[in-house]
Amino acid sequence: MLRIEHEVIKKHICTGCGACYNACPAGAISMCYDLEGFLHPVFDETKCVGCGLCERACPECGEKWKELCHPPKETCLAAMAEDTLRMVSSSGGMFTLLALSVLEMGGSVCGAVYADDYMTVYHTVTKDEAGLAKMRGSKYVQSDTKEVYSEIQKCLEEGREVLFSGCPCQTAGLYTFLGKPYEKLYTVDLVCHGANSVSAYQSFVQESAKGRRIKEVNFRDKSRHGWSTPSVIYFEDGTVLDLPWNKTPFNTAFHGIMNRKCCGKCHYASLGRVGDITLGDFWQVHKWDPSCNDWKGTSLVLLNSPKGEHLFERIREKLKLCREAPVTAATPYNGQLVRPMQLKPGRKFFFHHLEKDGFHKALWYGQKYRYDVGLVGWWFAANYGSVLTYYALGNVLQDMDLLPILIRLPKKDGTGWEKITEENISFMSRYFPISRERKFEELGECNRFCDAFMTGSDQLWVSSYIKSVGYTFFLDFVDDRKKKIAYATSLGYEAFEGTEEECVRASAFLKNFDWVSVREISGVDACRKSFGVEAVRMLDPVFLCERGHYDILADASAHTQEKEEYLLCYILDPTPEKERAIQYVQEKLGILKKVILDMKTYDKSREIWKSGDVLDQVTIEDFLSLIRGCRFLVSDSHHGICFGLIYQKNFLCIANKGRGLTRFESLFNLLEIREHMVKEAEEIPDNEELLREVNYEKVNTILEREKKVSLGWLQEALESPCEKQYDATLYLLRKINELENLMDGRKAKE
Repeated sequence: MLRIEHEVIKKHICTGCGACYNACPAGAISMCYDLEGFLHPVFDETKCVGCGLCERACPECGEKWKELCHPPKETCLAAMAEDTLRMVSSSGGMFTLLALSVLEMGGSVCGAVYADDYMTVYHTVTKDEAGLAKMRGSKYVQSDTKEVYSEIQKCLEEGREVLFSGCPCQTAGLYTFLGKPYEKLYTVDLVCHGANSVSAYQSFVQESAKGRRIKEVNFRDKSRHGWSTPSVIYFEDGTVLDLPWNKTPFNTAFHGIMNRKCCGKCHYASLGRVGDITLGDFWQVHKWDPSCNDWKGTSLVLLNSPKGEHLFERIREKLKLCREAPVTAATPYNGQLVRPMQLKPGRKFFFHHLEKDGFHKALWYGQKYRYDVGLVGWWFAANYGSVLTYYALGNVLQDMDLLPILIRLPKKDGTGWEKITEENISFMSRYFPISRERKFEELGECNRFCDAFMTGSDQLWVSSYIKSVGYTFFLDFVDDRKKKIAYATSLGYEAFEGTEEECVRASAFLKNFDWVSVREISGVDACRKSFGVEAVRMLDPVFLCERGHYDILADASAHTQEKEEYLLCYILDPTPEKERAIQYVQEKLGILKKVILDMKTYDKSREIWKSGDVLDQVTIEDFLSLIRGCRFLVSDSHHGICFGLIYQKNFLCIANKGRGLTRFESLFNLLEIREHMVKEAEEIPDNEELLREVNYEKVNTILEREKKVSLGWLQEALESPCEKQYDATLYLLRKINELENLMDGRKAKE
């Protein structure tokens, strides 16, 4: 059985150095590329002998890397080799001189080279100058160290000098793999700006090639651009892609968009270096001393150990320039000497689109923060069910590998929502991106960063809401040619009760939707009669979401520790009749009760509820935890019952006619559980049949069938092409709406 994470070596801290792979004597570890194009160890537990050598070789386990770091230096060197050598080197030619010194002593040099097809980079060991030539130049992609640590160990055991050059994390991996010091080992760590994705690099090169065969890739081509960081690709047909440093998208992605995650918290990005010598470009050195920059390349050199000083002395006489400088002259332009590269927020957008859209389009998403779906609905409302509906839908979309953003909705009159909504917005922001606050007339700006828009479940197409949010839930602010999806949206009641004019406007907007589904079977008829729109019924999204997502929330509640059995009562609209009915259920079950009241009307409901046992300040996490832990559930809430079903609780539902009976009837008829619902609380006392167990074998069979159909519909809706044309009538209607909304806003201010 293969898995990405070992119980010792965690993916989020793994640098991909390959030390564990080299150390494993049983061949139980393979280095494999993950979905983002970064190397990680994959373990075959059937081969693992439990020797623990992988843990001992890992520099991250137990933070062994700390023991490897040399004390920080206050000075550095600005250095140049002769001009001919510098012209084929990245900066000042120091690596080549150091390597030649070791080769002259009969030693070996280890560095990174391109594969023959230039699609990957890997470390190799050489004993001659021909092999050394391939190691020159910066390769802006993470290298695979393969078996070089083992090869280096063999060379050292034979008594030969070895020079290793790599990123600091790879240098640390070599040291911890070896497990002991070797006098003839010299290490050079590079001023690393972060490991770049191999998948991103390959996509960039292949898209740039446009079918041409690659002859060479060079990110430091001085023959064309001098000392700089261009992207130059030579092709077999004689053509060249030549992009200077400020016009190559690869450089844009290099700075925090396509880097390995752990690079954003790199502990090697400091002046306490791992290698005997640190090499980098002494960028902007002329600002310290103009004589140190002839624009052919100047190396930044840090001599971190006595061994590093000894090796450097062997080449000093061959240098054209070697001048000591304060390290503070280098740090402003080599930030990774003092801090790690900060990962850009757009990183997740880039990798989300890389495989399906390619490098250049993915970079556009990464720079512009484009979202796949803008979710519109009562996701922030003062109601447990509303918030969790969109928590569910957001997770469903994320599990489909899509990026949703929740659209903040303003009121037409500019006034704010209830105070509790800010707490719900804060809750949702922990799990999903949230759009910034906008004025009502500014909602159209959301078209800039959303590819598609979706209205979710819950009651949205209700005429009374038009007064507060206009036709927002009919996506009137969305451009005509954007994809629009309604997933299990509810009309709340059996028919849309708006005026004739409201029906006409709502109908025009709904006819521009690409896919329309409703939550209740009555909604299918209502859409046809009121709007002339064909809709299908789909399952409430709370049933589509994997239960593990809810468990994450429930586990965060203090109530998850409670062991005592209890009857949970979630009551939106308390009445004396409901209290008497619950008292009857409590007596029959012989357990204590806990009561949750409506989030929005809590203060008023608390005054009405007389029998006590009301829980105060119930969070969304508490709400789920209390349902998960109860023995029996009584509720007049549609979503209260939904979560009772998800956690397979025995329950009794008091259908809430005041908040719309259709949702209850649609759900209970679908799952064939009408015997667990009453329309009036007075039906409960003296009716023990209502306390019977729910047949979850039947319920789960129906839910699985419905879930499969609903997920299939949603997947098709999201993946289907959007081929709509410009609609002049709809455009005019939107402009009329915008004008009316603007006038209404001005009146409200007056």
